[in-house]
Amino acid sequence: MKKKLFFAFIVSLAYLLGNAQNKDQVTVLYLLPFHLNETSARPPSFKNSAEIHQVKQFEMMGFWLGAKMALQEYEYKDKKINVVVRDAVTDEKALNKILKDSALMARVSIIIGPFYGSLFPVAAEFAKQHNIIIVNPFSTRFDFVENNPYLYKLIPPYSSRPKTIAEYFLSQSDKYSIILWGDSARSSELQVYKSYFKTHNIHFKEIHTLTLPENTKSKNLIIAFFEQPTRVIHGVHTLINREEETDILVVPEKWLSISELTEDFFNFPHLYFFANYFIDENCSRVQEFQSDYIFHYGAPAELAAYSYQGYDITHYFIDLYFSDFDPDKLLFQPLSYRFQWKQILDGGFENTKARFIRVKDLELEEIK
Repeated sequence: MKKKLFFAFIVSLAYLLGNAQNKDQVTVLYLLPFHLNETSARPPSFKNSAEIHQVKQFEMMGFWLGAKMALQEYEYKDKKINVVVRDAVTDEKALNKILKDSALMARVSIIIGPFYGSLFPVAAEFAKQHNIIIVNPFSTRFDFVENNPYLYKLIPPYSSRPKTIAEYFLSQSDKYSIILWGDSARSSELQVYKSYFKTHNIHFKEIHTLTLPENTKSKNLIIAFFEQPTRVIHGVHTLINREEETDILVVPEKWLSISELTEDFFNFPHLYFFANYFIDENCSRVQEFQSDYIFHYGAPAELAAYSYQGYDITHYFIDLYFSDFDPDKLLFQPLSYRFQWKQILDGGFENTKARFIRVKDLELEEIK
């Protein structure tokens, strides 16, 4: 009996050692919504890249192409990167089939899952049970990270925005007449601003009409929260007619993509917005990446196609793994993200770095 037990132990140990990864290699599992089993009814010709991104099969193709760019940079390094890519759509049974494949999952140390939110809790729970780091690139849901110490949430919370506003503009809060400009729709972001300003005794007015109050001080700090295009256009006309050169305007990023807005809007002297990811097109590293991307794929990298995000997330988290998950040891700086991690009590890590951008002379510059 003892011989049998000893033999079983030796076999088990040999299996574990045979499947263990040394510190110079890592296996990354990508779960991407490629919709490989679906056919598109859309004709094969497109007018622009935006139309391509709307096709389900191409929604995350830019992310994967960016990830491949990052993986290529390890080809001549002393690290071995094992890569597994699986199509993960909305079928929980199909996802579980992937996760329960013990031969596939035995070596996985990092899961990168830019797939649909309906399946993310399933993958996150699996990662938690098997001590696997899981990266949540685009979700804003905080509940995923609360009780999962292996989860990284990349999108900053709304609470980082009023704090950034206060640090940049409100060292003398009585210098501005602060206006929170919303509409009848419930806004989580608006509630966060109200809570922050009340907690810090910062006076503000909440306005739900397109007519803004007259100046009570030399400067207005106007923070807008509505995004419905018709209302935005009317609101911008209201601002243009005010002709207040000292108004500071902070708007949702979506305003910048409304085609009906003219140069009068973009020429506002003090126009700002928050972005979850942003690239400085004047940066030499961004220009080099863009050149390499075009060389490999014959098309430009785009934030809208998640090209930069796929590159950044892949490179950053592989380097983080090899740095024993100590961000201070990293040399790599992402092109489109800024990471400032806060670990949630009994939970994972949330990025708290808000990207605050100014539109100046028809160009975009980040406020450090």
